[in-house]
Amino acid sequence: MDPNASKMSDFCYEFKNFDDCTAKLVYPVEIPYPGSTSELAHRIVTERMDPIMKFLRADIELKGALKCFVEKENQRFHDEQDEFLIEKLKNGHIDVDALALNFERIYKEEILEYADRVGPSDDEIFAQSFHQLVHSSVLSEILSKERECAKTITNLTAEMTQQITTMNTLHQEEIEAKMKLLDISVTSENINHILAKQYGMQNMIRRQCESELESTRGHQKYEYRNWITTHIDENFLAESESPTQIGNRWSMISTQGPSMEESFTIHLGSQLKHMHNIRILSTKLSDLCSPLYGENSFGGPNVALGLYSSSLCGIVVLTPSGNVSPDPEIRRNANMSTEFHFDQEDQQIEKIQEDLQKLRDEQDSSDVRLRADRNGARLNPGDVFITRHSNLSHSQVIFHLVSDETFQSPSEINSRHPVILGLRNILKISSRHDVTTLTIPALLRHKMSEDMTVNWCIRRAELVFKCAKGFMIESASWGGAELNTLQLLLPHDISEELFRTLADMVPNVFRVANPKILQ
Repeated sequence: MDPNASKMSDFCYEFKNFDDCTAKLVYPVEIPYPGSTSELAHRIVTERMDPIMKFLRADIELKGALKCFVEKENQRFHDEQDEFLIEKLKNGHIDVDALALNFERIYKEEILEYADRVGPSDDEIFAQSFHQLVHSSVLSEILSKERECAKTITNLTAEMTQQITTMNTLHQEEIEAKMKLLDISVTSENINHILAKQYGMQNMIRRQCESELESTRGHQKYEYRNWITTHIDENFLAESESPTQIGNRWSMISTQGPSMEESFTIHLGSQLKHMHNIRILSTKLSDLCSPLYGENSFGGPNVALGLYSSSLCGIVVLTPSGNVSPDPEIRRNANMSTEFHFDQEDQQIEKIQEDLQKLRDEQDSSDVRLRADRNGARLNPGDVFITRHSNLSHSQVIFHLVSDETFQSPSEINSRHPVILGLRNILKISSRHDVTTLTIPALLRHKMSEDMTVNWCIRRAELVFKCAKGFMIESASWGGAELNTLQLLLPHDISEELFRTLADMVPNVFRVANPKILQ
């Protein structure tokens, strides 16, 4: 018996006809009957009795008998249903998950608060409101509000860091004092007890600090989003400045530039040529992912105006294989202020780890480049995970490209190496999701080392340049946004002579648009 099915039961009714003759009718009724018995009684009289019986109000007597019949049959049906489920439970054949899903569906259909939402979500409403406001004169007020929130988080983080540092210093002094009395009035068991006590206290203080930070960020994010969504006023926006005026007003404001850089304009394409900007620069990775509202940072307007546009900025950051582990300095910079538009980076990383574990449990998926070991899901060279940011100065999208070479001695690679193919996948993702400015590590290294010789750097840079050129030409067939600017990032500690050598390679690899001089 299917507990979700219904059944048909015959309703037998004897009555006196208009000529005082006894008559009998049989009418099939669906059990359980969800409708009104009064309406059904009227329909039975209309369909199965003489038309005169309608005027004799035969449905009044019929309704009483019909009501008793429906109640009795409904009760019998539910009793049989319950017995069926109990028997299945005894035999171990019950599907608890299916029952829970069915109960959830019924609950959502009945309770409005838990029903599936129809229409734009809260995130979509916030995004549309923010996009309208940043292209108005309210932009300065938005940036001021964000800066105040970032200052609060920065001060709170500094206070907590100072508190933990002071506590660690006191604990170290206490241990040193006890060590001087070892084997005199203090035993090793006493010292171990003190160390365990200190360790527990440090963990407690650290958890308290993290909880306070998380609470403050959550409060700021709620107030900020509420302020944005309630600040939309059509009359106010009608008098606001145009996007062009605001963009021009803020275009001269920029952060401190890299130590060495050079730019080129190139044309790529087999038949239809597309113009691109190539910029080679030498700077620290953390400078391109610095806190948006840190000292001497004025990147807020550019990030806000481009956040929900079709011109996003992305950067490729190398990360070791194994677990999901972003660059510690970038992670620290992202946590220096509240993330108003996306999840905080730590929450994004946790979500990626959960998705990675789900992929491990579904290893039969053929289109996933993921392998697993006994310790769980593992990222391998060429794999990429993505985080989104609105509180970093130059980057709204970070592509974390797995490459073990960052932490090992340099090796020779070719165009089919997994990391190079990972770069190709990143360019394809950028093309599909409006990332028009992309920064890639030109040597697939973020720092120089002694074993990176000049010849090795030249060979590596030539490989990356040629592969990037090929991928950019290929991207014309992918559809989506066109990569306007490609930034080739060199380590900040590279020598000026080597930088000049690598910069001179760009015109040779790419087709530079040289001006024609008319005589």
